[in-house]
Amino acid sequence: MDAAVLGSILVAIFVAIFCSMILPLICRETGRGAARDRRIAEHKMNARLLRLNI
Repeated sequence: MDAAVLGSILVAIFVAIFCSMILPLICRETGRGAARDRRIAEHKMNARLLRLNI
């Protein structure tokens, strides 16, 4: 009984630490993709404006 309780506590702690390390990485990657898309859109708009000024 004691080994089962200790094992379940250790597994719960491991899962909590694992999730707290993995979820920020996933969120950061999606944020990077959105930021990259915004930068690309800004560069395209700047290129269009430069072509109109020439």
